[in-house]
Amino acid sequence: MAMYLSSILAFSMLIILPDLWFFLRMKKHRLYRWFRYMALVPGIFFILSFFYIRYGLRNSDDYLLTSRISWIFVALALIYAPKIIYIIFYYLNRLFNRTFNKRTQVLRIAGFGLGAFFVTVISYGVIVTRDNFYLKEQVVEVQDLPVGFDGYRIAVFSDFHLGNWNRKYKVMEYVTELINKTNPDIIIFSGDMINNFHQETEGWEPYFKQLKSKDGMYAVLGNHDYGDYTNWDSPEEKSKNLELTKQNIRNLGFRLLLNEHTDLIKGSDTITLAGVENFGSGHFDDYSDLKKALAHTKRERKKILITHDPNHWNAGVAGLHPDIFLSLSGHTHAGQIGLTRGKIHISPASLIYPEWDGLYRHGNQYLYVNRGIGYVGVPMRIGVPPEITLIVLKRRKN
Repeated sequence: MAMYLSSILAFSMLIILPDLWFFLRMKKHRLYRWFRYMALVPGIFFILSFFYIRYGLRNSDDYLLTSRISWIFVALALIYAPKIIYIIFYYLNRLFNRTFNKRTQVLRIAGFGLGAFFVTVISYGVIVTRDNFYLKEQVVEVQDLPVGFDGYRIAVFSDFHLGNWNRKYKVMEYVTELINKTNPDIIIFSGDMINNFHQETEGWEPYFKQLKSKDGMYAVLGNHDYGDYTNWDSPEEKSKNLELTKQNIRNLGFRLLLNEHTDLIKGSDTITLAGVENFGSGHFDDYSDLKKALAHTKRERKKILITHDPNHWNAGVAGLHPDIFLSLSGHTHAGQIGLTRGKIHISPASLIYPEWDGLYRHGNQYLYVNRGIGYVGVPMRIGVPPEITLIVLKRRKN
């Protein structure tokens, strides 16, 4: 878990200003002094926690501690979001009264109600939809798709972040059930199996081994899989952790595609499946090498690419490699909060990722961005529940 100094300052101001406001209001109404000062304790705790996350947590190799600390942000949202909402509506109420010469409290009451509603939504996102996995079927019609692959079934999931689940292995039982009932030809995991440490996969192997597919399981590495979010004692230790992470993912049953490719064969037809290491997207270290991944492949052969970061599609695939008809990504988590109903498609993730959820098209090329089934930072999902995708390839009729 990473936290920048600018984030600490921003969060601290969101704590100090509301606390100071309520402190002065309680003083004006002569509430007990001990109560006023006790009300400041949560804010002090949160600010100290931020500094620990920034300067201490990166030196800890206890991945379970990281998963537990993420709940601090849930508590922060539950306490301070309602405070801020109420303060905003308090001053809106004053402005309304002065403008229209009224003496009403309706906006203050509305602010209180909206704060309570916000708490309800956050609680629902944490308790209910955080692990409310669902299966989405997506048909992709492909021009000149080899006949043998008409109806080919690809189960896709991503961004498990195993360490965040605090050894809650049972979540994998439902994931396995959803994937296996799709009767997939192949299963693809598009990166971020862990947060930082290879030990995060411990105990999960028996559950992953229950996944079933006709033509195998394939995976790539995501930005978190490299262990870049912690401080290592030496480059050698970090390198050892990465090699153990790779082996552990293989032990889960996947073939890792590390800037390489393999061929999928159905009868007399062949499609190339390529996978690259994490594309940096300007935000992370770039380990991808698409040229290497496609080396010695036939230019005219249809190809599927697994690349963790969806920004790779615009930067180096769409329009440049027409032989790659389908790219599969994850990484965005759909922002873990959003609204997707009909033509409404809104999430904070769109500020960084033009393609952040679902299917996108450029000519005869497609990108599918899976929402992932895990979380980072705040352990919740609101409006964008964790997703397993079944992609069915169809030969497009002219």
